[in-house]
Amino acid sequence: SVVVCCSVVMLSTRRVLAPARAVLGRRQFASPATLKKLIFTSAAEADGGAREGNVWAIGEHHGNLNLKLEKHPKHGGKGGGTNPEELLAAGYSACFNAALRLCSEKNGIKIGNSHVICEVSLGVVSDEVTAGMPNRVGLAVKLLAEVEGVDDATAQKCAELAHQFCPYSQATRGNIPVEVVGRAMAR
Repeated sequence: SVVVCCSVVMLSTRRVLAPARAVLGRRQFASPATLKKLIFTSAAEADGGAREGNVWAIGEHHGNLNLKLEKHPKHGGKGGGTNPEELLAAGYSACFNAALRLCSEKNGIKIGNSHVICEVSLGVVSDEVTAGMPNRVGLAVKLLAEVEGVDDATAQKCAELAHQFCPYSQATRGNIPVEVVGRAMAR
């Protein structure tokens, strides 16, 4: 199986996962070292089935995430399970909505309920060869934030504030295209 933490990949077998996890816990990684204060770390593991395998949360205080992965039918799969793009969309939408609510409050904008739809698209970026594979693939994101109690312009402002603050937005900025749309929630 493959254990992935931050930008480091460690290959192991099921029999040596405990030692691999111990190494991951002690190792210094570039990403957390740039943080002034580490709040927490979440970790997940994917087995060797890749896009048609399994993924689960590991470590202390994990939320019992355990999912079967399936390729999207438009990516040559049968569907019926989740895929990495859905997992990114789920995390990004939750984090972005929290950022939207916090930024609205801190900027004195009174809002009602809100919800965020995050679409993550996988597609061909170019025909250049990358890592020995034809067609370079990449991701694109569209965030739709619907906000109750404000007009479209204010909803857009709240979404733009959230996009400046959200850790997922910071991680994707300059790496993949992200479209941010805020609109008033229909009553």
